[in-house]
Amino acid sequence: MRIVDFRSDTVTKPSPEMWEAVKSMDNSKLGDDVLGEDPTVNELENKAAKITGKEAALLVTSGTQGNLVSLLSQTNPGNEILLEEQSHIFGHEVGSAARIGGLMISTYPTERGVPSIEQLQDLIRDKEDIHEPATTLISAEDTHNFHGGAIVKPEILRSLKDFAQRNELKFHLDGARIFNAAVGLNIPVTEFTKQVDSVMFCLSKGLSCPVGSIVAGTKEFISKARKFRKMVGGGMRQAGIIATFGLVALEPKWIKRLEEDHKTAKIFAEGLKGFDLPIKIHDPDTNIVIVEFLNKVRIFKIISELGKEGVLAFNISKEKIRFVTHYGIQEDDIQSSIEIIGKVLQNL
Repeated sequence: MRIVDFRSDTVTKPSPEMWEAVKSMDNSKLGDDVLGEDPTVNELENKAAKITGKEAALLVTSGTQGNLVSLLSQTNPGNEILLEEQSHIFGHEVGSAARIGGLMISTYPTERGVPSIEQLQDLIRDKEDIHEPATTLISAEDTHNFHGGAIVKPEILRSLKDFAQRNELKFHLDGARIFNAAVGLNIPVTEFTKQVDSVMFCLSKGLSCPVGSIVAGTKEFISKARKFRKMVGGGMRQAGIIATFGLVALEPKWIKRLEEDHKTAKIFAEGLKGFDLPIKIHDPDTNIVIVEFLNKVRIFKIISELGKEGVLAFNISKEKIRFVTHYGIQEDDIQSSIEIIGKVLQNL
């Protein structure tokens, strides 16, 4: 049975070019990264810093770890940080900001990732009040996962940057899929990253690496992040083997390949709109399609039945299922999946 895995772009496998690069390695390209002596990791970090327009970068094991060390490096225990109410950091990183960072969290609502600056201003604590924690950082997410891969445009990030500067806050960007945003608008990724103090992006999602993420910012920030990475168990030794995949992933050709995922997502969304069913298909900005059920349904029953037919997906609420396109999903996979989904939904 054909399996089409829409659960996440984390299920991607490396490209043939990536495997060839790894096969060509020898010990001269490896060293102890905790000591800063792995030449391939150093090459990747330099490349990532250049692409994002930052002074320095750091290879970390995951996006969750990257976000955590970014917060730890720019705050102190007892500070309050502002997170979007449906952000990955707030809802899906096991409360690490609170448990490990000792940070208080205040959330703010958005319309597909776009906040109201007036509402944000109301969340800023009075620095002169000895009873209140200091508000020291704001974070945004781009693309926004739970808003269906929505692109938060650079001008919105610019307004958040201005807000952060007025209130003496650090500004972190969870850019797990920031290259999807850049490709989606056909602009350089620096148009996004230049607005923020720090950025994390994943190598292991649409860029198809087997593991790893990158954190980028100033040299001072990365120096702190490197130490926190060690604290939380992210110090790896001969990590050049992992970094080699990332070097291929950050080539312009491979970044541009994300256009294919956006195209298949649009084809998928349009195909699902053809069904006369009580569902709403959210138009995708990038590679995530949200199917919202307008009637009360047994969402886990639907996911189970789809799985039996070879279409894998996750729900993101009791009313919504998320489908993520990625490297490895072709147009014929999309067409067969549309047919299976229509059959399953009409038979429920």
